Amino acid sequence: MPERAEIDIVVGRTVNRLRRERGMTVAKLAELAGVSGGMISRIENGLVSPSLGTLDAVAEAMSVPVMALLAHGRGKADVYHLKAGGGIPSRRITPNHAHEYLLLGVHSGPGGSFEAARVRILRDEAGELPRYQHDGHVFLTVISGKGLYACGDAKFELAPGDTLSFDAMLDHGVVEIRSKEIEFITVSSRPD
Repeated sequence: MPERAEIDIVVGRTVNRLRRERGMTVAKLAELAGVSGGMISRIENGLVSPSLGTLDAVAEAMSVPVMALLAHGRGKADVYHLKAGGGIPSRRITPNHAHEYLLLGVHSGPGGSFEAARVRILRDEAGELPRYQHDGHVFLTVISGKGLYACGDAKFELAPGDTLSFDAMLDHGVVEIRSKEIEFITVSSRPD
């Protein structure tokens, strides 16, 4: 039996993982991709080198870019590990406002980008609080302090332990700090 190519094994494992994550059977993936169930099985087992057309059909059936099937090759990936209190000190500056934050992680690739930060805003130094708007989604959780956060026309009272997640196309941001300071962790994702 001929030796299997490393890329075929990587693609096969990735297809298998993505299919299972989506709760799809081999038969369902085959139907959506317009190929046989046997072809999906051979791909997942690294027994064939599928054509780019087949890979594109399989990727489309799972709603991922075709590059996602190749992205795990050779074990290359960025991984950030920060000890408690760690991060890259950063400063956000907008007209009439500035605040310090710790960048906790940034990733980007064919599927989009992701950024996590620990933000601390002092009420007495806040100035004019900025609003943001971009493609993607935002999740935040309050660590300390209290404030009012706006998402479009809606406003949310936030206190320690509270979370908020929303479509980032909504005009959003802290609109009022109701304690000496407010500190929260925010995670933003943006599509390609």
